[in-house]
Amino acid sequence: MISTDGDWAFPAVNTAARSLAGVIESPFVISIGTGADESEALWTQRRIYEFSPPDWDMKDVFGQLVGGLCAQMKTEPAKCTGGAPKFLNVIVSELIPLVKAKYPIDPDQLGLFGVSAGGFFASWAIFQPNSPFKKYVISSPAMAYGDGDIFRQEARYAKDHKDLAVGIYLSAGVLETGDADLEGVGRIVSGTAHLAGVLAGRKYPGLKVVTEFHPGMGHVDVVGTAVVRGLRTLYAK
Repeated sequence: MISTDGDWAFPAVNTAARSLAGVIESPFVISIGTGADESEALWTQRRIYEFSPPDWDMKDVFGQLVGGLCAQMKTEPAKCTGGAPKFLNVIVSELIPLVKAKYPIDPDQLGLFGVSAGGFFASWAIFQPNSPFKKYVISSPAMAYGDGDIFRQEARYAKDHKDLAVGIYLSAGVLETGDADLEGVGRIVSGTAHLAGVLAGRKYPGLKVVTEFHPGMGHVDVVGTAVVRGLRTLYAK
């Protein structure tokens, strides 16, 4: 499983995988991250760009918020959002071949993990023609990225395909429901539920979707639980 935001998410993902030894198929976690010397501003700037879809006019409420952050950080408009295709291509054409050269990888077990903006990216990747992943563990995805782009991507995929042979674990914390930013603007809980419902309606024969909203948990503390549940759900022997 490849983990985005590896510089901070890797400990949680790695611990979750190790805790399930003997329960799931041989856990092997690859982490994508940056050096510890990266400033918070650069970290935020990078995440906004790498995890967001192209062709976002930024006129929606969330788009205006993101645009304001980019302006505050003096990010060039062309480098503010829209980097998701490039980021996925780096994973596919550079990272995975590098790992394959050193370690045996079962393509049927290749997974992607993402949380928040990274969760949106993982959701977006599901519907991309060059995505090699068969399993997706997604925690609290910020579905407002791209002003509904995730649902346009899903609709385009459905138009040309009769199956989606992957496993998807979607999750969020119930406490996020009442958060004015996470849900009110980011559409984390409602967007997650909407995607799960749309996919259920497609009735793809090869698709497995499990959605869980964890009580008493918020945006950050739900991550560990989401990883454990996601790995157990999609990788159990």
